[in-house]
Amino acid sequence: MLKKLSPSERRLVLLSASTAFIVLNLIFLPKLMAGNRAAKQKHTELKAELTAAESWIAKEAYWAERKKWLEETEPELNAAREDSATQFEQLQASARKFGLKIDEVQLLQLPETEFYQPIGAQLVVTGPWPGLVQFIAKLQDPLLFDVIPRFHIKSDQEPPNVQCELQVQRWFHKPRQEAP
Repeated sequence: MLKKLSPSERRLVLLSASTAFIVLNLIFLPKLMAGNRAAKQKHTELKAELTAAESWIAKEAYWAERKKWLEETEPELNAAREDSATQFEQLQASARKFGLKIDEVQLLQLPETEFYQPIGAQLVVTGPWPGLVQFIAKLQDPLLFDVIPRFHIKSDQEPPNVQCELQVQRWFHKPRQEAP
């Protein structure tokens, strides 16, 4: 077919073909490059996930032991309703022990997860700084399953006293639903 064309027509065909080639490259090359970058980024993310998963698997015995300990010691949700009032009484007694006063209490509606149900309160505690440190350290006892996800401390009018807003949650184990 090219033999039937004159030399100027052949040049026009080659020129239009090369122009079409260049235009198509200008249109699709950036898309291909972006896809390549996205694939490389996804590869890096998957490699990081694989490394993390391998490190978790390497500690399988540790996590199995921890799961067993949690199932044996974490309080069950059935007792949560009874314990919520007791928890507040324990918090008040502990605060008094360290010379602190609980000024405000607000019960929190916390979302449950697949594995545990948190019950918690927002507290405003005032008192001496050393007592507050001891109170917070006592709350961090793993056997109590109390968690302090957030707190804010500010100085009170009387120095060494402080005012602390803290959120205290107790985690309860949800009993597994047995299949019928």
